[in-house]
Amino acid sequence: AFCGGAAGAVAGAITTPLDVVKTRAMLSSCSDSRGGASIGLCQALSKLYAEGGTKALFHGVGPRTAYVGASCALSFGAFEWSKAALL
Repeated sequence: AFCGGAAGAVAGAITTPLDVVKTRAMLSSCSDSRGGASIGLCQALSKLYAEGGTKALFHGVGPRTAYVGASCALSFGAFEWSKAALL
């Protein structure tokens, strides 16, 4: 469970910029629901980087790392426990 949690935490930290860009693109399409065009991922990435640089891309890395790490640790722990209980 510990190794699964650590791997999940690392994966969560590495993929944070992708999640931030995806969320920004999704929110722009919601705010433009009055007929405006939504922006794509490349546009969202360049706009976000222009506004705040690398720091903006890693906004929320701490909570995301903790959440994904804990979630993976619990998932792998439950899997290992159920595997041991069945065998």
